[in-house]
Amino acid sequence: MPKISVGRSEDDKEEYGLKGTGVIGKHLVGENEEAHTANPIHFDLAKPHVMGVFGKRGTGKSYSLGTIAEEIQTADISQNLSTIMIDPMGIYWSMKRPNEKDVTVLDQWDMKPEAFDAQVYIPKGKAKEFDEQEMPYDDTFTLNPAQLTAEEWRMAFGLEQNSSMSILLERAVQELSEQYGDNYRVEHILEALEKFDFDKKTVRGLENRFMNAEDWGIFDEESSLDKLTEREELSIVDVSVFGQMSGGTKVQALIVGILGKRILRRRMAARRLEELDEMQGLDQNEMPIVWMLIDEAHEFLPSDGETPASAPLLRWVKIGREPGVSLVLCTQQPAKLHPNALSQCDVLLSHRLTAQQDIDSLGEIMQTYMRYDLKHYIEALPDRKGTGLILDDNSERIYPIQMRPRKSWHAGGTPDAFDE
Repeated sequence: MPKISVGRSEDDKEEYGLKGTGVIGKHLVGENEEAHTANPIHFDLAKPHVMGVFGKRGTGKSYSLGTIAEEIQTADISQNLSTIMIDPMGIYWSMKRPNEKDVTVLDQWDMKPEAFDAQVYIPKGKAKEFDEQEMPYDDTFTLNPAQLTAEEWRMAFGLEQNSSMSILLERAVQELSEQYGDNYRVEHILEALEKFDFDKKTVRGLENRFMNAEDWGIFDEESSLDKLTEREELSIVDVSVFGQMSGGTKVQALIVGILGKRILRRRMAARRLEELDEMQGLDQNEMPIVWMLIDEAHEFLPSDGETPASAPLLRWVKIGREPGVSLVLCTQQPAKLHPNALSQCDVLLSHRLTAQQDIDSLGEIMQTYMRYDLKHYIEALPDRKGTGLILDDNSERIYPIQMRPRKSWHAGGTPDAFDE
C-alpha cells in the first residue's frame, strides 16, 4: 500500500520513512457521495512548517486544529516538540477529556477515546473571574510591561501613528527604557507621562488607557511566558475573556505578539547552540521545536491593517524554518488573512468554502498544481463533516481527505434547543 506523507521532502521520506509523522486522516478516492476512504495521510511533524487550515463555519476547521495538536502530542518525536494553542474562543480546554461520544466512529478507525494532558493558561488577573464561574484552568501567565515597545502599546490602544498621544507614548517608553531597562511597571509609565510638556487632554487620555490596561490582568514584574514551551507540553493559552470587551482582539494580539517574539528569540539562540553541538558530533536539542496553532488567525494577522501580532507572526512565516518554529493558521476567512502568510503556507488544509473571495485567494496559490479550478475540487467533496483538500507544496500534489475523528472531546460544536 503506497504511503502518503505530506509536508515531507523526498529525501526525508527516503531517510526517515514515517518517523516523526502523524496520521491526520485518509485519502478520499472518488467524487461526491461515491467517495470512499483509502490510504492514511501522514503529516510531517519533524520539520518546521507554515500551515493553513481553512473552512466555512461548521465544516470542522477548529476540530481539525485539535486533531493536529493531538498528533503532535502522540508523535514518536514528541519529546523534542512543544505545542502552544492560541484559543480566542475558550474551546480547547476540553482536550483534557476523552471523546466518549464518538466511541463507535473511533473504533472504525482503530482508535479509542483519549484525554490529553493539556495545560490551560489564563491571564493572572482573570483567575478570580474563572474561579467564580468554575471555568477550568491549570495555571496563569503574565507579561512584563517593560518588554512592550511604544509601537505595540500604540496598536493595542488603537492610536493613530502620528497623534499627540502616540508621540507622548514614544517619549515616555524611551525614557523609561533608558532609565530602568526591563524593570519598570505600568505605574512608572503613569508617573513618566506627567514629566513631558503635553496638553492636559493628551496626558489624561493616555493615562486612562494605561489604567484600563492594568485591568487586562496580564501585567506583572516578571514575564512567565517561558513556561509555555516545556518539552512534550500542550499549552492552551485561553484569551477568550478579552473577546467579550471592546478592543479585546487587540489585547489578544498583543499577547500573541509578545509570545511570538520571545519564542523566536529563544529558538534562534538555541539553534546556534545546536549547530555548535552538530559540529562537535553531538546530537542534542537545546530547546524543543515549537508549534504554535492559532484559531481565528485573521484577527491576529489581517490582510488589511496590522495588530501587535502582525510583525512577530510574519517573522515566523519568513524565517521560522531556520530556527525551528512552526505556525498553523486557522480561519474561516482566508481572504482576510495577510497575503504574505497565505503565500508562504507549504501545507494547506481546506474544508468547504463558499465565499468567492476565499475560493479565489486559495485558488491563486493552488493553481500551479491543479488540473481544474479550486471550485471543482470543492464541489467534488462528499457532503459530510471533516472532508477537505490538502495541498502539499513539497510534492506539488492535492489530496482529497477525510479527517480522522478526534480522540479528545471537542467543545466547539454548535448548540441547539433539541431535547437529548
